[in-house]
Amino acid sequence: MELRQYLALFRKWAWLFILTTAIAAGSSYFYSQTIKPTFKAETSVMVGRVMDNPNPSVADVYTSSNLAQTYALLVTQPPVLQAAAEALNWTEPWQTLYFRVTVTTVGNQLLKIAATDTDPQMAKAIADQVAQQMIEHSPIAAQQKQAEEQRAFVSGQLAQLKLQIETSQKSLTALNNQAALENDPAKLTDLNNRAAALQNKISDLQKNYASLSGLMYTGSNLFLTILAPAQLPASPVSPNIPQNVLFAALAGAVLAGGAILLLEYLDDTIKTGDDVQNVLKLPSLGAITRISGIRQPPDHLITLKHPRSPIAEAYRVFRTNLRFSGIENPSGALLVTSAGPGEGKTTTASNLAVILAQAGRRVILMDADLRRPNVHRFFGLSNNLGLSSLFLGDAPTLDGVIQQTTVPGLRVITSGPLPPNPAEVLDSKQMNEILTNLRAQSDLLILDSPPALAVADASILGSRCSGVVLVIDSGHTRTDVAQRTLETLQQTGAKVFGAVLNKLGTRRASGYYYHYYYYSSKDKSRHNGHQPAETAAPEKMNG
Repeated sequence: MELRQYLALFRKWAWLFILTTAIAAGSSYFYSQTIKPTFKAETSVMVGRVMDNPNPSVADVYTSSNLAQTYALLVTQPPVLQAAAEALNWTEPWQTLYFRVTVTTVGNQLLKIAATDTDPQMAKAIADQVAQQMIEHSPIAAQQKQAEEQRAFVSGQLAQLKLQIETSQKSLTALNNQAALENDPAKLTDLNNRAAALQNKISDLQKNYASLSGLMYTGSNLFLTILAPAQLPASPVSPNIPQNVLFAALAGAVLAGGAILLLEYLDDTIKTGDDVQNVLKLPSLGAITRISGIRQPPDHLITLKHPRSPIAEAYRVFRTNLRFSGIENPSGALLVTSAGPGEGKTTTASNLAVILAQAGRRVILMDADLRRPNVHRFFGLSNNLGLSSLFLGDAPTLDGVIQQTTVPGLRVITSGPLPPNPAEVLDSKQMNEILTNLRAQSDLLILDSPPALAVADASILGSRCSGVVLVIDSGHTRTDVAQRTLETLQQTGAKVFGAVLNKLGTRRASGYYYHYYYYSSKDKSRHNGHQPAETAAPEKMNG
């Protein structure tokens, strides 16, 4: 499909695309407004003590990385969640915490325990409590508690040793300063001895400090430590109204696009001149917009009532295209038919007859639809005598059934009273003689017939005419129906000149012809009533 076809498709279905997208976005917005806000809090837990150790080994890092995945599974286990529910005085079943708590690993040894709740305080409490219960229910919880107590004792001892070392170093500095100023040998010796003893004491304290410091980083590396307690969330994480509306709009647009493509794929009707050429292998002789404002049968004759309208100009284009078929060389007979009823064959035949007569041709329009005739209604003529009257016992003459119209050069033969056997009447030898006589009296004889698929009348008449024009209701005549109609006509030897697209919408029709301006009275007199074709925007008509 070409880009212009996609653009035309979008213009056709723009209302559905916009409506679906707007409904989806609006529904998402109003639904999101009804959702109670949800808050999220996160607690960070460190696995192992690699971060505390200034010189961690490769084994320590590897062990902590692997254990982080294992401890992540422990977070949502029943013992942990049940204990957390009891500690929180959870009013709901403890199993509901399973849907409130999530855990992710960050890096090699960090766990992020997240909790959600409609109350920000409760979200924070859940995250912290679950982290605490995970530590207490870990396989080495007792060892970790003992180690923590040991570390606390060692840490206290280290603080005392540090204080003693600092105090002793200050005293040693004071003794050294005093010795530097002393001149008495006896006192100087005493000061030196005291400084030496204090230096030995400081050395012993530093050795003890180093030994105790080593104990801080010995033991198991499997411990769990709350690195950062949860913070009170300031804003909700859901609903994210802009995001929800955006996703809903995108979903609505995709759904509308899929529905449009599906509808177009399932729609096998003939809509454009390209469809006529590709499907029927026939030339498109014209494209006629749907005539609006029809209140009575004569309103169908738009070429007579509005000769300067775009639709009238489209019939002139049809007349020009038809002339190249040689239908008037010499006088010929043209059958106008369609696949089914209501596709506009009578309107097309009548307006074509008017346009040809306005161009100076001698035209006879015959209503050969002996089942549901309408030509007499369009022209406001009597139907007491007509084509069927020529087959009665007291038949009038051919000239007696031909009626004059208000259009110079255009004469009409109505259907007459409906006969009981239309097909036999049209297939008779007498009908052949009538057609021959009428062709001799005109430049072109136009026959309006019943639908080709409904009855055999069109096939009978088509074989006796110079050619056939097939009228197609744009966007309604199905491809298989049009193909069967063409095959039916061709099987009887009828020559189908081409097809006319009828009842086009204004958007499709704008590609075929342009708006023609009306002339002022001064322009009319100057151009003798002929209308120059100025290109402008298409005239908007109701389809």
